[in-house]
Amino acid sequence: MLASGDLKNRESRSLHERDRVNPKTRALILRSGALGDTLMLLPSLVALQGQAEIFLAGRRPGIEFLRPYVSGCLDYEGSGWHQLFTETPEALDRPPWPSVDLVAAFSAGPINRLQHNLKFFFPMSEIHLFPVFPKPDLNLHVALYLAQCLAKAGLPLIPEQAVERAWQKPLLDHMGRKVKTRGVIFHPGSGSTQKNLTPEFWLNLMKTLRSISGRPEAILLLGPAEETLLPYFKERQKEHGAKIVFNPEKAALIRILKTAALYIGHDSGITHLAALLGQPCIALFKNSSVTQWHPLGPAVTVIEAHEPLDAVMARTLRAVRSFLREGSKTEKNFQPQT
Repeated sequence: MLASGDLKNRESRSLHERDRVNPKTRALILRSGALGDTLMLLPSLVALQGQAEIFLAGRRPGIEFLRPYVSGCLDYEGSGWHQLFTETPEALDRPPWPSVDLVAAFSAGPINRLQHNLKFFFPMSEIHLFPVFPKPDLNLHVALYLAQCLAKAGLPLIPEQAVERAWQKPLLDHMGRKVKTRGVIFHPGSGSTQKNLTPEFWLNLMKTLRSISGRPEAILLLGPAEETLLPYFKERQKEHGAKIVFNPEKAALIRILKTAALYIGHDSGITHLAALLGQPCIALFKNSSVTQWHPLGPAVTVIEAHEPLDAVMARTLRAVRSFLREGSKTEKNFQPQT
């Protein structure tokens, strides 16, 4: 009969040998895109924590929000990455990427050159290439598509469970301290003007809410894509009464979003960020697929802006009243954390 110490030693050796035989997979995920595109990886990365060692190559600012969920974030704009896309790749003394068991690359262009170059730089790794987005006729959310691709590449996650979690709870709820929510944030832009309602719509929305909501605190949030709108809203600041914040840094942006009783925006990266933070959101969709891009979070209302603007305004105001009414009920019991 083994003594308890011998038994523990044997169990320890067994676990060590098992880890040596089946170590965690080291994987490099390549996904170059804007903020919203990058954030769609979050459900998969959360599900893979502790299951695999993940390195993510992408672009700022998106990768900055995903840094806590991976072993390393690598900036595509850094030195050496162009070698993945050149016609004649050359060996690098110090490549900007780590050695990995598996590469999962999402490519918007022809895959032949990228596939050749990945095999050149990662001769001992499994290579898996996928289109950046699912085909429109699949009626598949982008986050679920990405999770399915990563599972197909061999990473240990269940796609449906990963994305379901994002619907039920805010995956970024740890970012920023808890604060008492107040006021409304308006974000009237996105990376594509085709997805945007007119500046006049937003001005009228802010003026109307200022007059009926009894909530004087309002923030008009503008990013680099909305720089051309800055003069318009500055000239009319007395009309809408909102504080204008232009292109805040990451920490300031998180702090602003966390203070909102309600966020209203288009289908944009900032909207996806607000939803993943768990903030109450109204997302206005024009010329983009709700099925593919519905913001992930437990408190999101989507309004499809395919009808006359008067009707869109009426639906938006009803949704605002509903959110603010529910918010006022919970606000009385809110105890900010210190």
